[in-house]
Amino acid sequence: MIKINLLPHSKRARIKPAEKQIVLGLGLLLSISVLCAVLILWSGSRISSLEDRVADLEEQRDELLQQVRHINEIRDKMEKMQSNIRAIKEIRTIQPLPVRYIETLVINLPDQRIWFESMDLDPEGTLEIRGVVLDNQVFARYVDDLRQSPYVHSVNTRRTSRRQVQDLDLVEFDFRIQAGEPVPGELTLQDSNEE
Repeated sequence: MIKINLLPHSKRARIKPAEKQIVLGLGLLLSISVLCAVLILWSGSRISSLEDRVADLEEQRDELLQQVRHINEIRDKMEKMQSNIRAIKEIRTIQPLPVRYIETLVINLPDQRIWFESMDLDPEGTLEIRGVVLDNQVFARYVDDLRQSPYVHSVNTRRTSRRQVQDLDLVEFDFRIQAGEPVPGELTLQDSNEE
């Protein structure tokens, strides 16, 4: 059997185009607002994350700078220590030189023929010696023997003259010796014996 509905159809309410645009506009505005809120929250968390990273990097930089300062202090101390060590080595190399200079004078002295009256040694290694000798030949041999020493760089006779000492006719002398370290590779007999 067939049924036929003769009742009038209910009319649906029609949406007006203006209302439709308002609803669409509000929906679009709501979507944009939600999107902006999401972007703001995301960028805020990203900024916070980057600020934390910057703070961590600054803390690491400060620690590294402190380590660099500590290393620089250690390097400065080491340089000072190296400088002190060089100074000590230099002092130790020149410390025995005055003894060597005087030893050179004494070793070359002829027995009972030369007498020193005064001897001055300055820090630059200059020896000024005054004394008497039996004759000029003994003095000349002595000066020649001194010139052969590696510790004697030059001998400069300043004065020789005759002088009476207890009825003896002697030669008074005054000379200067410029002493110094021997040229590398040159050794005296005493140096080679000591080694």
